[in-house]
Amino acid sequence: MLNMKPPRIYIHKSVYDDEKAIRRLDRIMTCIQTDNIDIVNDENLAFAVEENNWLDMSSKRTGELKRENDPIMIFNTFRFLPEEEFKKLNRIYPSLSAYHLLGTGPYTFRNSSTFGNGVCKSAYEIHSAWGCYHACDYCHVKDFVNIMLNLEDFVEYINPLIKREKQQLYKYDNQTDTICFEPEYGASELLVNYFARQKDKYLMLYTKSDNIEHLLELDHAGHTIINWTLSCETVAEKIEKKAPSMDQRIHAAELCQKAGYTVRFRFSPIIPIKNWRDENAEMIKRMFSKVKPDLITMDVLGWMSADQIVNSMDIFLFDDKYRQVVEEMAGDNVRRIENSPKQIFPHNLRLEIYNFFLNEIQKINENIPIAICMETHKMWKELSIKLGMNKENYICCCGPVSVPGNPMFSSNSVV
Repeated sequence: MLNMKPPRIYIHKSVYDDEKAIRRLDRIMTCIQTDNIDIVNDENLAFAVEENNWLDMSSKRTGELKRENDPIMIFNTFRFLPEEEFKKLNRIYPSLSAYHLLGTGPYTFRNSSTFGNGVCKSAYEIHSAWGCYHACDYCHVKDFVNIMLNLEDFVEYINPLIKREKQQLYKYDNQTDTICFEPEYGASELLVNYFARQKDKYLMLYTKSDNIEHLLELDHAGHTIINWTLSCETVAEKIEKKAPSMDQRIHAAELCQKAGYTVRFRFSPIIPIKNWRDENAEMIKRMFSKVKPDLITMDVLGWMSADQIVNSMDIFLFDDKYRQVVEEMAGDNVRRIENSPKQIFPHNLRLEIYNFFLNEIQKINENIPIAICMETHKMWKELSIKLGMNKENYICCCGPVSVPGNPMFSSNSVV
């Protein structure tokens, strides 16, 4: 686990009702330095939410907070209460309904019908923490991490879901980067072992981290996929401030691939900085020189308003053409482009980026499946020939059937 110095720690008293949770907490605390530790109940935690002004930061990004310290850490437990009991607690402590501070949320459903003009596949995703160590300027997470410690109960609880659903791939976790807390946390080992025993179900670890040594000796039986979000050097250094460098992530992927894991990459978010073409061409070359991913997904910077970009990021890092778009939109509270909740850059500028990436990737490997994430119907129509896939039938980094053995990995031409 990374050595962390959070300014404050809150430990929910429910942790002390579970011996395994206590041992997990003790292991994690060996890597933490802080003088401020509070044991809290729901009432105390609700007060902490108000004291730290967490609910008022719903529109802010990490860069706006200018976070230089490690995040505040909350150690908590899942409760698995009947729905009526959760509703009662929500009425008493409404501020705890956010960020699963009441012990809710072992899984959520990604409903593609809510994404407007954005193309996505519905799927269940599993979670045991919210918030992130990496201080990426564009990220929406707050300056705290809520970590659930009763993981054995968590795995037992999600088992019926995974047995019941036809879905094959389960993403863990896009709400945080739990690998930063390993092996002391122990979630990777529990989940890798669980999915290794499933006939046709796969775990996907979703990460920026290079803290992967704990994964190398696990018996994953080929049922764990590891997906790295990868950025060029300038973005990794100046925008993803507490994340590993581009080369560190590539090296981590190389080691995991040698350990038998299926490895894939998500170029996300692609930020059009100055010299973005040269830097990303070099990133692609270096990635392919070390790793053979089974799939790549591309995702241009989005899910932000122009004002949020200006307030959270150094826009003078941007290519002039893209910076001008942001500056022209800033102040108008404009968020939606092409009826999509995600897009900030217009179609033609995103298309320019995708075409460049496709050309650079396919120069080296013309057969690797490449997808676009949460893009518009228009973008899929325009790129389907180059992608060899269309919006009705595609595989991507976290698609519910995007697993080894899917025929589209051997022949991704369905257009």
